[in-house]
Amino acid sequence: MSRRKRKTGRTNRLLSLIVLIILLLLGLLVAAGYYTAKGQGLFEKPDGSLHAGAGTPVKMQVKIQVAKARAEAEETEMEAEEEEEKLPEVDPALRLPNTVDFAALWEQNKDAYAWITIPGTLVDYPILQHPTDDEYYLNHTIDHVKGYPGSIYSESIHPKDFSAANTILYGHNMKNDTMFGSLHDYENAAFFEEHPYVYIHLPDRTLLYQIFSAVIFQSVYLPNYLNYEEETGFRAYVEELKESPGYMNPGIEPSFGNRLLTLHTCIGHDKNHRYLVVAVLVGEYEKESEEE
Repeated sequence: MSRRKRKTGRTNRLLSLIVLIILLLLGLLVAAGYYTAKGQGLFEKPDGSLHAGAGTPVKMQVKIQVAKARAEAEETEMEAEEEEEKLPEVDPALRLPNTVDFAALWEQNKDAYAWITIPGTLVDYPILQHPTDDEYYLNHTIDHVKGYPGSIYSESIHPKDFSAANTILYGHNMKNDTMFGSLHDYENAAFFEEHPYVYIHLPDRTLLYQIFSAVIFQSVYLPNYLNYEEETGFRAYVEELKESPGYMNPGIEPSFGNRLLTLHTCIGHDKNHRYLVVAVLVGEYEKESEEE
């Protein structure tokens, strides 16, 4: 065999070996990449969210997609709840200035937390809530003087931000129409139509309620009478108001999710019934600063 043929044979074998080594290296790199992807399965995207790698098992991919869908649904639900909480803007023509000096009110009595005003009536008082004795302000004034006329008050079951489905305020039916005595003016149809609003002033804002019911109701303990936070209880209350003697505004149909305000007082010597004026929250507006 000639020297040239031997040299060509060695060259061919060397080239074949090089090609084989390259193919083996490529195979090892591909295998390493596959098993790395399969082992890691998930990797973090720049935005911090998890992404399924190519080697992620099918079951894991399904779980990831379900988790993503659940997170998106929860986010959508939270946005919807925020929209529901957002009340309509109150027409400036309907706004009453919130001039309550809460700092001075708290110096007088730290249990005062809001102020109620009903234009056209004598109702224009602070609202109190005793932290431990729900009946304290039935027979105590804001200055802690025992006896009549007491105070306008709520019980501790009701949040002070009026976020309950039905916030109940109590006041005596005084003969001189003070406290909640002038609520009986709503027994007159014309008065009922002409004085539809209740204002609740809070330290930072005012809640506007529209009266839809003024009726004679059975004497029951309203906070435990129905579960107003559930749709069945809420609707049952509205239906009972409709069936009670008095006046209803046919243009207002409170829906579950609306917030109600029930003003509760006595009816003379009738121990079996109470007089209720019930309103639904229709808007709110911020308290203007002194600079404004």
